[in-house]
Amino acid sequence: MMVPQIETFAAIAPSGEVESRADGLWIIAPDLDVATMAHEMTRLGFRLSTMTGLAQGDGETVVIYHYVAAGCAVHFKTCSRGGTQPSIAPIVRAASWIEREIHDFFGLRFEGHPNLAPLLRPHELREGFFRDAADVPLQSTRP
Repeated sequence: MMVPQIETFAAIAPSGEVESRADGLWIIAPDLDVATMAHEMTRLGFRLSTMTGLAQGDGETVVIYHYVAAGCAVHFKTCSRGGTQPSIAPIVRAASWIEREIHDFFGLRFEGHPNLAPLLRPHELREGFFRDAADVPLQSTRP
């Protein structure tokens, strides 16, 4: 597989910033159209490796989509709006469980997801329980 040029990825997120880092290409695009991203990355032969959710203090969640193909990694970083993010599960089946996990841990609603039933969250923990941990400063346990 021939790895596409940087311009190809930049066109997926026209208002995003593109950075080349040691771990791959990063596209930071707060207003990313995730459906377009999912369709285009699939068309280009990339597969969704995983997704990362990061709670923000304002109640929003940063979502990073990690794609790989032929030794090339491309990461799209965006942010939810109003506690929601469009689901890419109808386009990329591998996203289904990852979106459910992020929903469990951070309470992010993936609009259009076919089944946001709890995946990992024990029933005694409320939806989005990891969001509370984001507000607690890390402390060392070493003396």
